[in-house]
Amino acid sequence: MIRGIITFSFNLNQKETGEIEPEFRPIQSQFIDEEADENYYKGLIVENDIFASYYQHTTGLTGVSYEFSNFFSGRLKETPYQVISYFKQVADGSQYLTFSIFQLDDEIEIFEDIIKDMGSRLGDIFEKFSEARRTKKLEEITNIQIRLKNELKYTIFQIERLSNLTNLQKIALIYNNELRLLILETLRQFPISSTELRRKLQKVRADANLEILLHPFIELNLIRRDWIEGEKDKETGIIKNQGEYLFLIKDIMFSRAPNKKLLEHLKEIKSELYDIYNEKVLTYFTKYNPFEEPLENNQKIGSMLMNPDIYDFFILMKNNYYAKDKIPKIFSEFAVTDVLIEDLKAIEILTEIEDIENRKWILLLTDIKPLVIFPEFMLPKIRALYKEEHDQEKLYYQIAKKAYDLLELTFPEKIEL
Repeated sequence: MIRGIITFSFNLNQKETGEIEPEFRPIQSQFIDEEADENYYKGLIVENDIFASYYQHTTGLTGVSYEFSNFFSGRLKETPYQVISYFKQVADGSQYLTFSIFQLDDEIEIFEDIIKDMGSRLGDIFEKFSEARRTKKLEEITNIQIRLKNELKYTIFQIERLSNLTNLQKIALIYNNELRLLILETLRQFPISSTELRRKLQKVRADANLEILLHPFIELNLIRRDWIEGEKDKETGIIKNQGEYLFLIKDIMFSRAPNKKLLEHLKEIKSELYDIYNEKVLTYFTKYNPFEEPLENNQKIGSMLMNPDIYDFFILMKNNYYAKDKIPKIFSEFAVTDVLIEDLKAIEILTEIEDIENRKWILLLTDIKPLVIFPEFMLPKIRALYKEEHDQEKLYYQIAKKAYDLLELTFPEKIEL
């Protein structure tokens, strides 16, 4: 869970001795703890970590006088938290640093898009704040600080919305993440040791955290972790293949389904939209096969489900249909309804229909549901790898047997999502 967001301005203060003293002065903050005061941040992040992050952001920036911004994420050294930080240098050279502080076990990559959206808005606020401070417009400075606090409060609200994931969103965590997709694709091929999988992931991203990446797989009951005793090499006596291994026991994907409740409702009330809508649904599902859905489409669906505004809109449309000019405003103030609609139409989740009066209506064309699959396709792969003669590709007896046993044991298990 996020602990808070704090913004600082970087100042160079001149002492009476003429010595220059750098300082990060807090401008505005917002914390999850409602009783926190303005000094609460000192227990979350200390000066050493603030300066260390600043140097990460500004390496190579010496002498640059134009606008510049970037993001950095990592673990703090002095306190047990991790951060996504945003650095902004405005046109006059003033510099600002914003820290979003999370618990160590939070999957902060889930919130990166929300933080980046916040950063794009803070950039404009910092520009105006620098100008107001330079011209000493106190009333404007106060108003900007209020706007800044509201931005931080809104961002925490968006992060909280995305913190309690549904099972459908947990599947989205897999399809919306390059490393988790790599885990899924690897386990579809063969069981793998945690050590080897970690090594494979870190080739893609050096700071990959296997334990965090495995969360949705474990919560959805897709994998098993088991210890393999290993086998002694007859020539060297060394134990090989010992350690924890990961086994895929259920595969999962997104599947589309007709919105039967809406079809029945339109038919029951004899709506003029029924025939057109029914034809569109039939046309789509006549050619639809979930096993032929391109990976790119599943990734787009995953991305959609991880956006709080789009997800809430999707849930709304599962149970209702609306005239395009009468869609309820359930989104955040920064979401553009027309853009959300067009994005969902592009991946054939929504459709648009005109009635006889040329009024446009928005309806859910395809519902999104989880499809759990028993990975029967792995059985011949395990058998072939067990018979493989080359050591690098061979699946040894204990691992192959454990894979077979787990698949046999879990075959009857039903996963309710």
